[in-house]
Amino acid sequence: MNWDAVGAIAETLGAIAVIISIAYLAMQVRQTRLQLEAQAEDNIMSRAFDAYSPVYEGDNAAVFRKGLATPELLNDDEAFLFSMLMDRQRGAFATIMRRVHVDAIPKELADHLLMGYRNLFLNTEGGRRWLDNARSTMSDMELRYLEEKGG
Repeated sequence: MNWDAVGAIAETLGAIAVIISIAYLAMQVRQTRLQLEAQAEDNIMSRAFDAYSPVYEGDNAAVFRKGLATPELLNDDEAFLFSMLMDRQRGAFATIMRRVHVDAIPKELADHLLMGYRNLFLNTEGGRRWLDNARSTMSDMELRYLEEKGG
């Protein structure tokens, strides 16, 4: 065997090693991406559920329901509490919108979660009133989404 043949075999083996390395790296990148997507989904679900945590305390659920259905019947303290509870909902909504904007969560999950907020903000008297007051503090992305969906 001459040196040219040995060199050709070595080059072929080197090329095969490079291809195997690239395939391995592609698998690792895919695994990392899937793990990050799952983590983002878990985080967004936690954020959405955490937004409701204060509703479960004391009489907050009654105030929240009253604020959504008949906001004009809220006294000053109840109106303040209702506004704070809605601000938590809006924070979760904004977080989901940011994640949607960068494709960090699956579209199906985002659509499902955003439908809940859309119904809260747009399909209740208290939600619509709160939203009218909150528009000045919302991002263009949030406002565009709500306008597209009838807000």
